[in-house]
Amino acid sequence: MNRSFKKLLSIFTSLIILLPLFPLSQAQASDITSRTVLTVQGFPSRDFLTDGDLLHYERSTGSASITLENRQGIHKLYLLFGQEYGAYTVTDRASGASITAGTQGFLHELIDLTEAFGAAPESVTLTFHQGSVSLSEIQVFGQGALPDHVQDWSAPLEQEADLVLFSAHGDDEHLFFAGLLPLYAGERGMKVQVVYMTDHRNVTNERVHEMLNGLWAVGVTAYPVFGPFEDFRVDDLEGTYETYERMNVTREDLLSFVVAQIRRFKPLVAVGHDIRGEYGHGMHMVYTDLLIRSLELTNDPDAFSDSAERYGTWEIRKLYLHLYEENEIVLDYDQPLDRFDGMTAFQVSQKLGYPCHLSQQKTWFTSWLNGDQGQITKASQIKTYDPRRFGLYHSTVGPDVEKKDLFENISLREGPAEPPQTDPTQPPTDQTAPDPSISEPSNTEPSLSTPPISEPSEQTPEQSQSQSTTALPSPEDPERTGPGPALLALLALACALVLLLRKIRKRPHR
Repeated sequence: MNRSFKKLLSIFTSLIILLPLFPLSQAQASDITSRTVLTVQGFPSRDFLTDGDLLHYERSTGSASITLENRQGIHKLYLLFGQEYGAYTVTDRASGASITAGTQGFLHELIDLTEAFGAAPESVTLTFHQGSVSLSEIQVFGQGALPDHVQDWSAPLEQEADLVLFSAHGDDEHLFFAGLLPLYAGERGMKVQVVYMTDHRNVTNERVHEMLNGLWAVGVTAYPVFGPFEDFRVDDLEGTYETYERMNVTREDLLSFVVAQIRRFKPLVAVGHDIRGEYGHGMHMVYTDLLIRSLELTNDPDAFSDSAERYGTWEIRKLYLHLYEENEIVLDYDQPLDRFDGMTAFQVSQKLGYPCHLSQQKTWFTSWLNGDQGQITKASQIKTYDPRRFGLYHSTVGPDVEKKDLFENISLREGPAEPPQTDPTQPPTDQTAPDPSISEPSNTEPSLSTPPISEPSEQTPEQSQSQSTTALPSPEDPERTGPGPALLALLALACALVLLLRKIRKRPHR
């Protein structure tokens, strides 16, 4: 056995050993909706379920059922609801086995029938027992990887959010916070929760679906919270509060909602709007005013005791406000991201997230985000309402020093949050936030004076670095898509094999 053949055999053996570590890429799942027979009861027709019009909803006259049949086997179902429904049953008609779906009340819901029943059934019946149901579309898929538009939401991040974004409206998250979600949720794989103030349903039912589509496109996988408050515009803080009061929504109702969300998700970092409402929108102002007022309440069990009993108390480690001028930090959204094939965080919001908001494309926001001639390609080009600029309004972990990351001085936890509600790495400090004046709300806008920020305890450089949380997810993180070191080694071996084969072919025969 000559030396070249021994080398070839060694390389081949190494490839065989390493190959099982890397599963073959899964083929794209076929959309078999058009080849699936649908039978409906309780709806005037079945055609609306497969017409591709996501804005065409039909409501059943009462309890309803839908039966689907496909001899190829139905691996996954994707349902788009017009309104949140609740639990319903899915039954394998051959075996009689049933599962309960819809318990989370998602508007966009994926059901993995293969996982539920152990194999892909040829016929299933969806039964909606809880009265009238509003549906838009049903898509049926065969085996394989699902298309990108199919959303497989996880439950909201109860007790374990790294970051909560308090976005007043759908589309604000891709405009004034452009880049934030792709960077922290998409690229870094952090646990990011979005809490909207409104669902816009007093105006249209369309925008909740745009909100879901936009979040999914930029890497958010935790289902958002749609606040119950109506959408309107009054360009004044007090005027907005007064408008809500005329709707029988008190300041206490609004504050109770924000306090409950902080206790529910227990974020390490919270992010809110500009105190001045960016372009002067009163709802932006109110949402941030509520965040500021909540600071001294969320850790008090006697304040809004119902949510304290349900979720426990909590104190946010850091609160950042857009465009706040004290303790300023400028985030870099113009670096390419592995998760999004080299697009920057800003471009992901600009090109993938915001375009999902079809109803907003003819507003001034579009030219603000893209430029009149589409010339804006970087976040750094936006000078008015710059989405990169935030100020640290409140901190229990000291001031930012490097000013490059919202999670400076914070160590990410593993699993749900537990007491105590104060950071054990910091000395006790007086963290009195601006007086929320709940019983007699202030008639002036929140003060722009610098709030107290506790100084961090003395740390060695090693300890300080150990608290940094800018690292990417571990290799086991399913969101991480880049090739790992082992895969690179395998590719190198394959290249060596090709080169050796060429060398052997060129060698003259004896």
